[in-house]
Amino acid sequence: MDQVQEFFGGIFSTSEWPPRWYCGNWSDFHGWLYIVSDILIWAAYFLIPVFLVRFIMRRKDFPFPKTIWLFGAFILFCGATHLIDALIFWVPVYRFSALVRAGTALVSLATVYYLFKIFPNVLLLRSVADLQREIDERTVVEEKLADSEFLLTAAGNVGKLGGWEYDPATGQFRWTATSRNILETDEADIQDENDLLKFFPEPYQLIIRAALRESIQFGRPWDHELQLVTPSGTRKWVRFSATPLLNATGQVTKIRGIIMDIDRYKSLEINLVKSIDQMAQKNSQLQSFTHILSHNLRNHSSNIALLTDFVDESTLSKDNEELFQKIKTVAKHLNGTLDDLSQVIKIRDNHLEGEMLDMREVTEQVLDVLDESLHTSQAHIDLDFEEKQIFFPHIYLESILMNLISNGIKYKKDGQHPMIRLRFYRNERGLKVLEYSDQGKGIDLSLHADKVFGLYKTFHKHEDAHGVGLFLIKNQIEAQGGNIQVFSKVDAGITFKITFNENA
Repeated sequence: MDQVQEFFGGIFSTSEWPPRWYCGNWSDFHGWLYIVSDILIWAAYFLIPVFLVRFIMRRKDFPFPKTIWLFGAFILFCGATHLIDALIFWVPVYRFSALVRAGTALVSLATVYYLFKIFPNVLLLRSVADLQREIDERTVVEEKLADSEFLLTAAGNVGKLGGWEYDPATGQFRWTATSRNILETDEADIQDENDLLKFFPEPYQLIIRAALRESIQFGRPWDHELQLVTPSGTRKWVRFSATPLLNATGQVTKIRGIIMDIDRYKSLEINLVKSIDQMAQKNSQLQSFTHILSHNLRNHSSNIALLTDFVDESTLSKDNEELFQKIKTVAKHLNGTLDDLSQVIKIRDNHLEGEMLDMREVTEQVLDVLDESLHTSQAHIDLDFEEKQIFFPHIYLESILMNLISNGIKYKKDGQHPMIRLRFYRNERGLKVLEYSDQGKGIDLSLHADKVFGLYKTFHKHEDAHGVGLFLIKNQIEAQGGNIQVFSKVDAGITFKITFNENA
């Protein structure tokens, strides 16, 4: 302890040692080389911490700032030892030199300890190559984002579809460029709810206000078609929709949505609805006129037929009797025509509900009705039913089978027995098909393809040919959502393919 007290008591004492020039045999060159080198080392050691301090003051984000301060202190202490070494050539402050060296040792050990402590974290720092690679990746991503943003903006401009965002905390709106174009205004003009409501007439203001309140309070999305008025006075229809964004506690933090200019489509829709209403009204008037006309003509034709029954044909002359027979024939045909037209009107006006029918059972009922004709013509009927049931109105199915089979008997080849085949199966689309085919006279479709199902269109001479059956068949099938096709050649028979639509 005496030595310690003596050391610190004479820390700057020079009486016990001579200057270094007098210790040993120093030449001028050797001494000054030592002195100048120490001073230059001290000068460099002094300037390095200056740069380090300037660096740490400017780069506040440097990850290990204590390292810089420790290095600065360590370098300053090292430089101080060299400066004192040079000074000792004239002022032998050996005690002070030892103290500075001790301080240098402590600072050096503290720096080493701190470096050891942060070394694992230093290893986690990314290299220049890593940073460059990240920069390159970010550049690629930014380019892709720019391309996507361009395409999205272009698509929004073409489709007139813009986006918007509302912050319930601040009550402020943000709008995309396309949204501002739709509203024909700048974003500064639509900052809050009151600014937005100015663009909409009063009935729509209530809708928007209520929709925003429900989104904020209950997190409900909404989607409305509204009409707005732009600052230039233009009225346009827009689709205005929103989806709330909720945080972990279920509170609404943002409301985001779209606004789309649908004026063109909405105008077309309104005009279409008006046209449909007008067509429905005209159709109703036409139906009424048809019924009235049919009823009045039927009354007149019935009266004519009734009057002919009161005429005593025996009192007529031969010429008058022939004329009277023609009148009776015309009256009979007129009644028949009106009956056919009445049946067609009923098919088109009335939608019959379908029922589940057994195809074989209904077919056999029709064959029982036609039993006399089948027996007389010695017709052969082949039934090939892969499917059993069909959902269809009973009266229509019975009428279709009756007309097809009776036509097969009527239009058989001369001198041959009718050969008729009925197939009932499911096609490749899963729809049920009734296929009728015979080996009769057939039809030249190259001439009559567009007339086959026409009213009063006949293609062969026969006393019972009226040209109504196929017309009725087509109307009955199409009334239930199905369709019918015909395939035929002259003297090679005919095939009708009926595709049912049970989901119609």
